[in-house]
Amino acid sequence: MTPLFLYILLPSILVTSFISGIFGMAGGMIMMGIIAWFMPISAAMVLHGFVQMVSNGWRAFLHRQHIQFQIIKYYLCGLALALSFFMMLQLTVDKGLFFIFLGVMPFLQYLLPKNMDLNIERPWHSFSAGAIFTSFQLLSGTSGPIVDLYFIKTSFNRHQIVATKALTQAIGHIVKIFYFGVFLGLQGDSLALSIYLMALIAAIAGTTISSFVLHRMTDNQFRKWSYNLISIIALIYLARGINEYLPFTSHSF
Repeated sequence: MTPLFLYILLPSILVTSFISGIFGMAGGMIMMGIIAWFMPISAAMVLHGFVQMVSNGWRAFLHRQHIQFQIIKYYLCGLALALSFFMMLQLTVDKGLFFIFLGVMPFLQYLLPKNMDLNIERPWHSFSAGAIFTSFQLLSGTSGPIVDLYFIKTSFNRHQIVATKALTQAIGHIVKIFYFGVFLGLQGDSLALSIYLMALIAAIAGTTISSFVLHRMTDNQFRKWSYNLISIIALIYLARGINEYLPFTSHSF
C-alpha cells in the first residue's frame, strides 16, 4: 500500500462504480486491475469484492423491479459447484497469470463455436453461468465480459440486463470475499476498516449517479459502448500480465 494508491482509490471506485452502473460490468474490471496493480492479490480480491458487492447490490436494489428472478435458482446451483471445486483444491493464481486471465476474458467469445447460442434464460445455461462466472471471479476477480455472452441474446431490455447482472454479480462477490477473506485467510494483507467504509460510500455514490445516465441511453448505444470500452481495457491488462514473465523487464509496468 502506497500513498499514491490511497489518493487514487476513492476516485477510482467512484468512477468505476459509475461506469458499472451504466454498462453493468466494465467498471468492475477496471477497478480490479487498479487495485491489483498496487496490492497483493488476496487483499485486492477482498477489497474489490467488498466494493463490487456494495456497488452491484445497490444497483440491483435501485432497479429491483427489473430483476429476472426466475434464473437465480439454477445460477446458485452452478455457483455452489464451482465454489466447492475451488475450496477442495484451494486454487489461487500469481499476479502475472491474474492479469492475463483478466485480459483474455473479453476475447474468449471468439474461441466459442459459431453456432453456440448462450442464453441465461434457459435453466442449463443459467446453471453453467453460475459455475463459469464464479470460476472467473475467483481466478481474475471479475467475470463481466463472460457475463455479457449469456445476456446479449436474451429477451431482456437494458434495464433488465443491468438489474439481473447486478444481482448475480453481487452474489458472486460475496462468494469471493468468503473464499479469499475467510476460507484462505488474509493474514497480514488486511486493510483498515476506515478504507472499507470510504469505499462503500464511493461505490454507492457512483452507482446512484449512473442510474440517471442509464435511462437516457438507447439499447444500441449501451451494447456498442460496453464492447469497445472492455476491449481496450483488456488489452492493457493482458500486456501487464505478460510483462510479469518477461526476463528483461523490471515489472514496474
